Amino acid sequence: MYSYTLTFKEQIDKLTSFEQEISMQSPAQAGDFIILSDGSRHQVMFVTHRTHYSSLYLDKGVRAPQDQA
Repeated sequence: MYSYTLTFKEQIDKLTSFEQEISMQSPAQAGDFIILSDGSRHQVMFVTHRTHYSSLYLDKGVRAPQDQA
């Protein structure tokens, strides 16, 4: 498992996305798309690696339409 902290281009997305970190089965790369638990779809802009953790920098994302019951 690969664990990343999430950083968004625009602060507003931090208010609507619950995840502060995400675990993935394979290494993330720029251009990958990630869907968060709130249904928003984000593209990885770039990845930074530090000694103890890595960060994904995501675009502001596209909110998927919610199903109406």
